Amino acid sequence: MDLRRLQVFAKVYEKRSFSRAAEEVYLSQPTVSGHIKSLEEELGVQLFDRLGREILPTKAAELLYVHARDILLRVEDAQHSVDAFLGRLRGDLVVGGSTIPGQYVLPGFIGRFRMLHPEVRITLHIGDTRQVVDSVLAGTLEAGVVGAVVEEERLAYSPLMEDELALAGWPGHPFGDSLDTAELKRAPLVFREPGSGTRMFLSKALRKAGVDPVDMNIVAQMGSTMAVLNAVRAQVGLGFLSRRAMVEDLEAGKVVEVGLPGIKLKRQFYLVTRKKRTHSPASQAFMSLCMTGLEEG
Repeated sequence: MDLRRLQVFAKVYEKRSFSRAAEEVYLSQPTVSGHIKSLEEELGVQLFDRLGREILPTKAAELLYVHARDILLRVEDAQHSVDAFLGRLRGDLVVGGSTIPGQYVLPGFIGRFRMLHPEVRITLHIGDTRQVVDSVLAGTLEAGVVGAVVEEERLAYSPLMEDELALAGWPGHPFGDSLDTAELKRAPLVFREPGSGTRMFLSKALRKAGVDPVDMNIVAQMGSTMAVLNAVRAQVGLGFLSRRAMVEDLEAGKVVEVGLPGIKLKRQFYLVTRKKRTHSPASQAFMSLCMTGLEEG
């Protein structure tokens, strides 16, 4: 059984798409389809049902995937061990970041890392905290940087740096320069979606201040930080944002900060990894750069 075919199969299984799998493995879509067809012929079984643009794995594919992931992880570990012995950094490194660290922190450190290790090709996946954590657990990401801790005994978290949220409004909004807890409950608010690190942290911080999010006037939920910022500009409501995401708009006068006396909104970004996983030399070097360099940055 050809190892490359197994790699392609595993990616198609995970992505549920030939085109998205092709992007991940740097092959054309016809080549990916050819690998799957050859594997099906070799095994004498259909692995995917093609339902128009949608593909669904068959029971045979589910059984094969369990073994394929085990084989691929063992091969990856073997490659990592040899590279570590030889002291070389090369190949592909896949890391993830939740929205704020993924957009505003990690690109700079990827640039610094590439200057030190030009033979390593890095892919950065950005999602909400839950998506990043799930990908670390599944082994599709070697490491991630997230804005909240999702309790899971198989994961390890290391604090990296501080971030702070603030409440943003549009210029001339009618809610005042600052809000007490009673006023905050009445004001129209735009939140991130459940699953985001910002939402997880914010809910905890508000409850500590005696404000239950259930009692708040949440008029909209957005799937990204930029969507929250644009909603504030469009006067949908006041929005909680990382200062990193709103600094340019504050300076340009496109949004204003609304004070929240007595509510502490400082949080940590964390490096998240899976316990007991053997990391590639490139992954180890990148994590070391993050641990020593993020505070300096």
